[in-house]
Amino acid sequence: MKSAIVFLFGLLFVTVSQSKNIPIEDFAKKSQFKETRISPDGKHVAFTYEDGNQVKLAVMDLENKEIKISFEAGEDREVTMFFWVNDERIVMLQRKITGWLDGARQYPELVAGNIDGTDRVLLWDYQRSGIRPISRLENDSDKILLGKYHWQDSDVKLHRMDVYNGNMYYNTDSPRPEGEDGMIRSIDVDLNDVPRIAVEFDPVDEDDTTDDIQRLHIKNKHGDWETLILPRKREDFPSVAAVGFNKDNDKFYFTSNHDLDYDGVRGLFVLDTETREIKLLFRHADVDVLGGIYGADGEVIGAYYEPGYPSYFYLQNDSVAKEVQFHKSLRASFNGSKIDMSNYSADGKLTVVNVSSDKNPGDFYLFNRETNKAKYIASSMPHIKPEQMAVVEPFAMKARDGLKMYGQMTIPNGKELKNLPLVIFPHGGPYGVADRWGFDWRAQLMANRGYLVIQLNYRGSGLYGQDFQEAGYGEWGTKMQDDLADATLWAIKQGYADKDRVCMHGISYGGYASMQAAVRHPDLYQCVIPEAGLYDAELQWDKADSFRNASEEYKNSYLRQSFGSSDSKVLEERSPAFHADKVKVPVFLIHGEDDVRVPIENAYVMEEALKKAGKEVQTYYKEDGHGFQKVEYRIESFELIFDFLEEHIGK
Repeated sequence: MKSAIVFLFGLLFVTVSQSKNIPIEDFAKKSQFKETRISPDGKHVAFTYEDGNQVKLAVMDLENKEIKISFEAGEDREVTMFFWVNDERIVMLQRKITGWLDGARQYPELVAGNIDGTDRVLLWDYQRSGIRPISRLENDSDKILLGKYHWQDSDVKLHRMDVYNGNMYYNTDSPRPEGEDGMIRSIDVDLNDVPRIAVEFDPVDEDDTTDDIQRLHIKNKHGDWETLILPRKREDFPSVAAVGFNKDNDKFYFTSNHDLDYDGVRGLFVLDTETREIKLLFRHADVDVLGGIYGADGEVIGAYYEPGYPSYFYLQNDSVAKEVQFHKSLRASFNGSKIDMSNYSADGKLTVVNVSSDKNPGDFYLFNRETNKAKYIASSMPHIKPEQMAVVEPFAMKARDGLKMYGQMTIPNGKELKNLPLVIFPHGGPYGVADRWGFDWRAQLMANRGYLVIQLNYRGSGLYGQDFQEAGYGEWGTKMQDDLADATLWAIKQGYADKDRVCMHGISYGGYASMQAAVRHPDLYQCVIPEAGLYDAELQWDKADSFRNASEEYKNSYLRQSFGSSDSKVLEERSPAFHADKVKVPVFLIHGEDDVRVPIENAYVMEEALKKAGKEVQTYYKEDGHGFQKVEYRIESFELIFDFLEEHIGK
């Protein structure tokens, strides 16, 4: 293994506060305040919250903090998105609850209701057509603008929807594809709700991907649609994602990697809608630009990215100077925290600010820009005391083949970062998913019990460009597994972890990786705790919800992407259930009996194989989905996890 390189983004130190065992329930509880949106008149805030197994929507009167109404989606359903249409009416997207990471059919519905509880109607039942809300149309309080597509017609077309009866009206200003087989994939409006930009994908020749074209449809100041072929320097198709417009509506910002001759990270670009000139404004060497920062009128003032801690790039011109200074002043007021603003009141004076960090799940403030004062509204998890939480320290290192990888360590309070018991905690997914700096209740809980927790964004993870993600294709159980081993060896070599006290615990793909760790690196770990993992690849893809009705061609395509082959011998070689004889350490299998994404038959097969091989295995199966939603199961499972960890790697 090549020598690893570490880039710690802060000082490693012994914290002055002493750690005490906080009840598991405090970490396992659901969030009381999640996403927020302020009403146009600034008198109310709508927010989602978790109640039992549901995510519900409530409206709070900001003057007296009284709850005016709570919208329920119905049994086994939840609210996943919402926005104000006018001062009295909210539109919300509701869906069936399918578990933390499940891919089961969600039966989404678009619903609207007044905040006095009246006139609640179903606007749209997603069946064969899909819709994406684009704008709430400030000049027409009864309607919203949305993009609609049909399963037989992949073009997105603009429609206006009446939010009181669901009636749809076709917007004749929808751009049409220029190519014979072209497809309009997205349409974006400017700050005046005028359609200005559309992205078209034109395969040209379906048998030859090298001639695929991506066109930008641009409406000029005369109201005419023009097209511009986005430059392309490589065979792979570049990504394009809208960020928004400037205040004068003559510049459009987007993220892309179209200018690279390899599939690298996304940078921030600006398109002049009159000259049609495209210019790169910012790109980080290793991480994608994730999205925009916006002013009071919705104009773009910058972008954010995360090379460890949240970082920001600001535009530099007179038109955004005031908004940039405001954003910087907020960051200074809440130093060391991440700042998120949901939206502004119609007059631009009020906004709700979410202040969060590695130690803080989130506090919400009503900020008045006229008085420059912030008023506390609520906390996401008020029972969590940030001063008692552990520091999360980002790091970077190199894998054995030289690939640079980022991750984070959650360091127990009151402990020197030296010879600690270590839990490697890989994320699920695996492709396109990433662990980010912030509050992770599972990592904090394990750190509270004295364990150093490492979360590595191994190859295949998101945030680091398409090449980094594709470096994980075909590498389930091999190079992706070696990355986790390299992070383990790195922590040991740095002196942070005790080589004789290391365990791996993960959920979903992280559960697979935990079980595979005991197979591929049997001498590196003292125990493994796989949760909701797949252990027999062929069984998984025969029974999982994602592929139950899929064609053999589609199924085999995904198997080739994940394992490099759909051949039974290869799948068996990568499936831990066929290699129980190689396991040398105790195993604790955790799984939900109602899991449709990774059916519990995986756990049954793994358990049977371990017992047949004479290996030590403990199990915890409960009636829940993919990743426990019920708080009582979260609490009970972690009580058993800590007993297991204490027995095998100590307190």
